Amino acid sequence: MKELRKNYWNPRDWDDNFINEDTFLYPFNTSLDEGEWTSWHEHPSWAEFIVLLSGSAVIETAKLNFLANESQCIWIPPRTNHTFYTLEATANRTIFIHESLFKDNERFHTCQILTSSALLKELVKVVDDWHLDLTNEKDRRIGHVIWDVIQRAKPAMNGITMPRNSKLQKLTNAFLENIEEPISIEEWSKEFGMSSKTLSRVFYRETGMTIGQWEQRAKMDHAYRLLSAGESVTDTALACGYHSVSSFITTFKKQFGTTPGSLIESSKKQTDEA
Repeated sequence: MKELRKNYWNPRDWDDNFINEDTFLYPFNTSLDEGEWTSWHEHPSWAEFIVLLSGSAVIETAKLNFLANESQCIWIPPRTNHTFYTLEATANRTIFIHESLFKDNERFHTCQILTSSALLKELVKVVDDWHLDLTNEKDRRIGHVIWDVIQRAKPAMNGITMPRNSKLQKLTNAFLENIEEPISIEEWSKEFGMSSKTLSRVFYRETGMTIGQWEQRAKMDHAYRLLSAGESVTDTALACGYHSVSSFITTFKKQFGTTPGSLIESSKKQTDEA
């Protein structure tokens, strides 16, 4: 993987926006290539709110290691040491938010994956172009509207825990690149020089799921992305390695509490309203 320059994400001490509490919101937009990663870092007084517009990224903290995609956004509170790497080319919009806005709101004191919305995506796309002057009352109101929308973001139901073990990361990354192909525990056990039982035990310890459970969760996450982008139910089922569309629909509904067709309609409605 290619390392991004050190402190790439860190609040820049030479920028007044990061030392002036009147400026409680600061946008930062970027696109990353496949295989880029950041060094471990933290933001002393600022939360990092990342909205993925395309692609996916793995975010790692001392307590969590999870995969997020373009239907989701990531909240990283101040003083949280973290790093992340991209599994594919990724476009994201980041907003740094000063802790004075949420110091009394415990919900925002922990790292979490939130569900993105069409409105939220549009706001973060344009906020950098607006060049808000948050010492100006009119622009401050706009900044607070953006913060209100962020607060309305709901916890994501389909976050995927990723392993920290480098061997297991090789396994999971290979599967995510060819998600229609099932994971062969026997083949990976031979490659890693361990028994199938040991591989399964280590995987469960790292992720809290069996390999089969993790594989199904990853497939459902991929399906959610495809359906939200307008893919048909049949094409999505095949892309996720399902030979039976009815089996796919049953599994999807069990995971998300809604059918693939209902998700397509809901996503289309959100796009039309935006």
